[in-house]
Formats: sequence, C-alpha cells, structure tokens
Amino acid sequence: MPLNVQTLSAKWGDYALLDSGGRLKLERFGDCVVVRSEPKAWWSPARKSLWDSADARYFDDDKKSARWEFFKKVSPPKLKFGKVEFLTKFMDGSKHLGVFPEQKPHWEFIMSMAGAFGAKLAKAGLPPRRPTLLNLFGYTGAATLAAAAAGYEAVHVDASKPSVEWARRNQAASGLGSAPIRWIVDDALKFAAREARRGRKYDAIVLDPPAFGRGPKNELWKLEKMLPELLGACSRILSDTPLFVLMTLYSIDASPIMAANVLRERFGARAGFSAECGELVLEPEDGLSYPLPLSIWASASFA
Repeated sequence: MPLNVQTLSAKWGDYALLDSGGRLKLERFGDCVVVRSEPKAWWSPARKSLWDSADARYFDDDKKSARWEFFKKVSPPKLKFGKVEFLTKFMDGSKHLGVFPEQKPHWEFIMSMAGAFGAKLAKAGLPPRRPTLLNLFGYTGAATLAAAAAGYEAVHVDASKPSVEWARRNQAASGLGSAPIRWIVDDALKFAAREARRGRKYDAIVLDPPAFGRGPKNELWKLEKMLPELLGACSRILSDTPLFVLMTLYSIDASPIMAANVLRERFGARAGFSAECGELVLEPEDGLSYPLPLSIWASASFA
C-alpha cells in the first residue's frame, strides 16, 4: 500500500513561530515572546534582529538548574482555539507552557470527523448517539477539549495528576464544564488493557506516547518495547463503528512510515481501512525563516 507522507501545519492567531536556529526557537504565545530550546533546529537563525524582543527565555543547558528568566514583567498568556481556552504557565524545570501548537491540525481533524459519525451510524442501521473518544497520554487536554467541543463523549487518560488537574482547569476556562468528559489519572497501557477486559469500546482513539516515562505507580514506559502491546489493546477497544486512530510520536528514532506500518499491522484488517502519515511542522510567521519539524504522526481511518 503506497503511502503519501504529508507535512501538516496550521496558522493560529494566538501563536506564531518567529524564527528558529542554533537549537533554539523564538515564539509568540498570545502577546508574550519566548525563547526555548529546540534540538531539531540545526540551522542558524534567519532573523537575528528579532531575538532581542524576547520577554522570557528558558535556560536548560544545565538540567539541574533549568529555569525561566524574564526580561520584563509578563503574565502567562491565555490562548483560544474556537470554544477551547488554554491556560499556560511558566514553570522552572519545564520549558513547556502547557500546549503544543504544532498539534493544531490534529485538533481540527478530530473536530471535522465528528460530523461523519451520524452517517456511519445510519449506514449501519444504528440509532444516533455521540461518538466516543479515548485520549491516551492526554497531557493538559487540548485534544480532549477539542473533541468535547465538537460533540464527542471523551475519556482522558494521563499518568500525571498535575497535568489532569491542569486539563480540568482548561475545561472550566473553556465553558465546557457540562461536557461529557471522564478524567483519569492512570498508566495508559494498564487502562487500555483494563478497558479491553471490561468490553468497553471507543469510536476514536488518540495517543501521544512519550519515548520514555513512568506511570503514577512508577510503571516504566519504553516506546519501542511497549507500543505494540498498547496498540494491541487499542485494537480490542476500537468499536464496530470506528472513525479513526490518531498517533503522534516525538521519538527521534521513529519515522512516519514506521508509525503507519504499526497502525496497519493492528488495524489494517478492518473494513474501509486507510492509513496516512507525515510530520507536524511549525511554519514561520513571515516565511523568511525555516519550517520547524517537531513530531511525526500517523492515522488509521475507516470509511
């Protein structure tokens, strides 16, 4: 099955990549300009004059003393994506502000697929209902809240209690307090296996597994060893009216075709299966700098 490797990027008024290079990136979150490390920016900056405009920089050359340094007084920006609002924050020990802007095309994809579910049910002679979505390694809830805003019934799983609490604050800020979302602090693999034993099913599955991590009870996660087992569990909990399985990988050892292959291995026998894959890329705001590749992705869809 030939694969078309695609590059996905999306414009977003609340975020912009201003420049990148020297293993750094210059970004605007809302009206706040920050510098963060970026191991994939191997080239030199193209717009050196812009870098002095930064409001803050994250220094992580020495992991033991990694910290934010502020050049002027700033407040953590609030970002809007349709109905969804993201509350960001600056934390010493982490360069992340709580949202991954390069994943915006995935949020848009998730929302667009909700509209196809009614026709899928009607074709199968089934009564109308909400599509169900499972988000594994859900972090602060961007994909979960995008799904909820589009009408899904969502289950959000992350091993980090602070991340899930942050996601729930995003839910409240978004005015989605009554949306049907279950927030679960658990090891993703254990949860998926348990759902399979219970006979639970989901119409859509989103997963963003790290290369390495630990669960809430210190469970060890290694991507190359445990991803096949996780996808096996996901294949058992995907419903008989499936919409998609969407996977993002930040591991430097992974490739888009590899990611598509492992999805095809687990889901390729399903009726109407098709696979797509590619990279998530941040495009510079003015086109003068270089596009910045940040992760790979693959999806399985079912016509």
